[in-house]
Amino acid sequence: MRTVLLAGGGTGGHVMPAIAVGEELKKAGFNIIFGGGSGMEKRIAENYKIPFFGVQNVRFSRRNILENVKIPILLGKGISQAKKVLNEYKTAAVFAKGGYASLPWALAAKSLNIPVVCHESDLSMGLSNKLISRFAKKTLTSFPETKGGICIGNPIRGEIFSGSKERARKKYGFSGEILLILGGSQGAAAINKCVFQSAKALTGISEVVHITGKCTEAPDMKGYHHIEYADDIADLYAAAHTVVTRGGAGALAEISSLGKRMIVIPLPKSRYSRGDQVENAEYYMKNGRCRIIFEQQLAVSELVRAVESERKLPLGKVSDAHSAKKAADIIAEVISRELDY
Repeated sequence: MRTVLLAGGGTGGHVMPAIAVGEELKKAGFNIIFGGGSGMEKRIAENYKIPFFGVQNVRFSRRNILENVKIPILLGKGISQAKKVLNEYKTAAVFAKGGYASLPWALAAKSLNIPVVCHESDLSMGLSNKLISRFAKKTLTSFPETKGGICIGNPIRGEIFSGSKERARKKYGFSGEILLILGGSQGAAAINKCVFQSAKALTGISEVVHITGKCTEAPDMKGYHHIEYADDIADLYAAAHTVVTRGGAGALAEISSLGKRMIVIPLPKSRYSRGDQVENAEYYMKNGRCRIIFEQQLAVSELVRAVESERKLPLGKVSDAHSAKKAADIIAEVISRELDY
């Protein structure tokens, strides 16, 4: 049985699509392992019973350029660690999902002449994928406008399409449809603060389920349900009439493919972000799939007004499936073909 290593990490957007591809590769008879760094990818991979290996990774710092002096040494260490794993498992191919955690694995694979296939979820390509795409056998993208790759859509786990609102209601104790608010896999302080301040008004419109990330300040009131992290997001999607989210490409693809009303509060361009979430959100807005509230405009009145407006829209006319349900199948097939050449 040939082994494929999934490489990625740091955020859910670099992990969950890789998991989706892994599911399809398993169906095709491949053995799957996951390579990342020290982030949430370890917990997620283990939840899916995929063997996980973490190595030293590096991250380009926009805040302190001097920190980048350490990159060559740390990257070299990560590559050396990754090569040991790739050799031990006689890895046939590496699927690199982007993000800094995928870079040591892709470079290690290159040094061992192991084929690499990479995928970019965002509208603009991130730094790691820009480097990896130079030697990857295939570079795939989610958006047709992304330069340097072939657009196949964003890989989405099959379970996303089989969520149960009844299961969610039983677990969390709400009764009807919900307003689902996502802070992203790492939480979002600005969104959380605004939701806390507007909780009373929002619960007057609908019951609210708010996924915050690590948080100790959530209000305690009827109709407001606070969760730090949800492993049953498909069930919550099924129960939602509207979803408030950051602008990560993975979340946008999932919510859009389910035809949910969507309010996007993208992470702004700053020393923490290259502005990819703004680009993603604007693409969806131009195609009639979401409403945007830019973070600098985020206020209680703006959020409540947006939720009230979206609530009036019929679900069926809000969105269609932007990201093909078969993207994960396509990537698995691409990897299989590369190994057959």
